[in-house]
Amino acid sequence: MGLLPAAVSFPLRQLFKLCLILTQVLFLVYFLYAAYDIRLYAIKTFGHIIHEFDPWFNYRASEYLAQHGLSKFFKWYDYMSWYPLGRPIGTTIYPGMQMWAVAIWEAFKKVPDMTLSLPFLEVLRPLVTRLHSQGWPFLPSPFNTTFKIGPMSVNDICCMIPPWFGASASLCTGLLAYEISRSVNAGLCATGIMAVIPAHIMRSVGGKFDNEAVAMTAICMTFWLWLLSVRSPKHWPIGALAGISYINMVAAWGGYIFVLNMVGVHALMLVFLGRFHSGAHKAYSLFFVIGTFGAMQIPVVGLQPLRSLEQMGPLLVFVGYQVLAFCDYHRRKEKMDAQRFAMFRVKVCMLAGVVLIAIAVLLYPTGYFGPLSSRIRGLFVKHTKTGNPLVDSVAEHQPANPQMYATHLGLPLDYALFGGFVAAFNRNNGFYLFCLYGFIASHFSGKMSRLVLICGPIVSVATGIWCGFILDQLIEPFLLLLGKQGYAKVSGEVSKTHAESKQKAEDKPKAKPAKGGSSAKKNDKEKEQNSTFHFSDTELAEYEEDFRPGGAMQIKRILKTQYFKLFPDSAVRDFCSFRTSFDSSPSILLGRAAMSVLLLCYLIMFSSLPTIIPEYLRHAKMIGEAVAQPTVVSGHRMSNGSFYIVDDYYKGYKWLEKNTPQDARVMAWWDYGYQITGIGNRTTIADGNTWNHEHIATLGRTLTSDVKKAHKTIKHLADYVLVWGGGQRDDLGKSPHLARIGNSVFPDHCGDDDPKCHKFGFYAEGQPTPMMARSLLYRLVKHDLDGVRVNEKLFKHLHTTKHGMLRIFQVMNVSQESKDWIADPSNRVCDAPGSWYCVGQYPPALSNLIAKRRSWLLRAVQQFLVCFQD
Repeated sequence: MGLLPAAVSFPLRQLFKLCLILTQVLFLVYFLYAAYDIRLYAIKTFGHIIHEFDPWFNYRASEYLAQHGLSKFFKWYDYMSWYPLGRPIGTTIYPGMQMWAVAIWEAFKKVPDMTLSLPFLEVLRPLVTRLHSQGWPFLPSPFNTTFKIGPMSVNDICCMIPPWFGASASLCTGLLAYEISRSVNAGLCATGIMAVIPAHIMRSVGGKFDNEAVAMTAICMTFWLWLLSVRSPKHWPIGALAGISYINMVAAWGGYIFVLNMVGVHALMLVFLGRFHSGAHKAYSLFFVIGTFGAMQIPVVGLQPLRSLEQMGPLLVFVGYQVLAFCDYHRRKEKMDAQRFAMFRVKVCMLAGVVLIAIAVLLYPTGYFGPLSSRIRGLFVKHTKTGNPLVDSVAEHQPANPQMYATHLGLPLDYALFGGFVAAFNRNNGFYLFCLYGFIASHFSGKMSRLVLICGPIVSVATGIWCGFILDQLIEPFLLLLGKQGYAKVSGEVSKTHAESKQKAEDKPKAKPAKGGSSAKKNDKEKEQNSTFHFSDTELAEYEEDFRPGGAMQIKRILKTQYFKLFPDSAVRDFCSFRTSFDSSPSILLGRAAMSVLLLCYLIMFSSLPTIIPEYLRHAKMIGEAVAQPTVVSGHRMSNGSFYIVDDYYKGYKWLEKNTPQDARVMAWWDYGYQITGIGNRTTIADGNTWNHEHIATLGRTLTSDVKKAHKTIKHLADYVLVWGGGQRDDLGKSPHLARIGNSVFPDHCGDDDPKCHKFGFYAEGQPTPMMARSLLYRLVKHDLDGVRVNEKLFKHLHTTKHGMLRIFQVMNVSQESKDWIADPSNRVCDAPGSWYCVGQYPPALSNLIAKRRSWLLRAVQQFLVCFQD
């Protein structure tokens, strides 16, 4: 009850709520704009240019999709990469990004060039101007009410997708936080934190057109929709939307396995928590059937959901759900009691288990089940022990350290645990996914630093719940003073359900009382008076459908019943009375309101928040600027304060495009293939994909062999060799990995006695080992430097960029015979006559080299098992 009459308090309360909603909407818009603006540094500084390595392939694939359509895209066999084998793009790519880019491009094509005027935004100009003067970050400058819109190029859309999806991922994180906490303020705070948390920014700055930029939206949206579908039994149709969102996730990123297993484990947790019901069964079935069917339409996935060990868990959960639903059907049909139902379910589950084991035994010898991938193996063993030196060579596959968590999670991580405590008081179905997500994200990110990315949403959710809880407690007293209904539990109230069950128990025949029965009856009556029947477990919870017998929920209900009976009726009555007064007593409410004002003043004027929050925002902005360097160009602040842009790599690739024949073949290390084809538009020996380890090992062996030995191979494969020099991020720093990868397939390179190729590298004083000093890579990078020269009768120096960061050499005495043989379509091996899938072959001159290869896969699996047992 409020202080004012209802006729006065009601309109005031609605006005207060309206002001609160408007404020929340303004902050939501501000947070979404902040998520967009903090990712635009690269666009504002360098223009619409694609970043890094992989994004260049993603952009090139988007251009191909825009020009040729989806059908040809999935049948695109690219002979400009992985020469001479080529690469089947449709079966080795997650096409979600490209499909989004082309869909947006097609949509913008239908929008004419026009200027959109939004005059109603003028009311915000004074507010924005004032906030600018006070130093608020992430505000539009200048503040415009007119916007130019119209068609955009595929390149520009690819550059802008990360900021756009960065904002949408922030919104989906807020929705996920709301579903877990049911607090609008928690969702709002989570949105704001996700907008600027560096763990999210590092993969979603403008120009970084990579899988994770799109996938983060799909991850958070799928989890949100899944939790919404199991919120209550009536929400199950939303499982279909969760399945559709999961399809988007599968198309976007190989990390879909994380999402699938998270949902599968959470569905299994619901069973053990006694929260399985027909709604959960329908929701998970819809999610799994729709999601799996859609995933199988993506060529790179195919039948993996039914064959991959990484995805067997969710499949088994789906089968288990059907078994449990079958048991429930018979329970209702035959009206089984708890004991009979429990025994029936045990028998059915045992039978289902025997059938599944029999199927597995029959299928295993056929090779039906696929092995764990190298990246998945890397999540269970120490770094450099995945069995694949190619995976181990990638820096982002190294374990995360405390400094990385501090850098990419920072301030929100300090408050995440408080959010967990708050969420524990509302143990809905979302809470258990919250706990599961936190555990898995912390464990796997500790194994692979790249996965710090998935910590961003859960840390944002946890800290958002804590901040939302504080805001809710500050606001609540004012709403109660204005007449909002507070806690109204009536002491001694017995639910209709409990009363009916009590009446049924009383209707049962009673045994004759023994001697002294009147005294026993009196004691029972006194015990009943000192106990309580008004506990929540006599009513259905939000996530329950009925009082299911013979399961975990019945056990929990019995235990809770016994627990509540420990409390005397008077204690419960006192608690209910206090709790009601806490939300209705005018004096207490005025005290709470005064405390809210004092606490708000303390937070604003005396706490450390006004200092640490701006510091954190500056840190987030700094991280955003640091990861916004496009690699092919980079910005440097000079001593005189001027800003200098180094574009050696970009200009070097453009020189390649302008000064070499269109059919030129370029050999470079695996990393640079995407840029060679994406910028230089030339055929490359390999690119950044890991689909063919043996081919990459051949490349690594060739570059780290001595000059003459390398030339004998290269003259049959390439016309030019490109290396990175300049001393920063150059090829010499990563060359030990090249030798190690080559040795994993060619045992004669470093030898089995030296699997890590310690004989190829630098001594402590910086001098190269004899093997490195003789290598082609060392000679090309150091050509005409420190007295080192390459034999120009074999490799002629053509071009070095302004700052020496990229060097191009022409291969002399190229075998035209091998080049013509590779170019002849009749020498390609097709999987069927007239098929698009035709694999190129190595020329006959390299047959002796290819014969030296050994398969590394079996040895890698054996090494993984040994490491896992250790």
